[in-house]
Amino acid sequence: MSADLILIASAQEARLLTRADSEAELVVLETLRWTGSHLGAGMARPMALPPGRGVSSVPLDPRRRQWREFAGVVARRFEELLAQRHFDRALLFAACPFLSELMRQLSRATKQQLLAVVDADIIDLKLPQTLQRIEQELQAAEAALA
Repeated sequence: MSADLILIASAQEARLLTRADSEAELVVLETLRWTGSHLGAGMARPMALPPGRGVSSVPLDPRRRQWREFAGVVARRFEELLAQRHFDRALLFAACPFLSELMRQLSRATKQQLLAVVDADIIDLKLPQTLQRIEQELQAAEAALA
């Protein structure tokens, strides 16, 4: 049995999904949304980042600042879920440049837990297509490890 945690993210929305094993259905654990200048319902404002995590001395344009702020919120929630539960496999789907911001926010330990990081925007796919893409990437990642 291999429980999966899957993060599918864009600069405006992130979905955290899970499934108990490869035969089980995907379950949406949580959906996070960026709504302009504030976060969606039920979400606290992002906390200041610790030194060295996503810190830059170059002033950011408003869009890049939004991406960095939202990426921090998404990364923290992803790491919380990984810490709270036992997952055998963790996958991340996001398209650049948001993927780059998200990867900057993840801890080294979390990055090491990722089976696959996929540079693709699949947030708008219907569930059957999403599941098919997840399966493709899982198979490719496991074949690369063999």
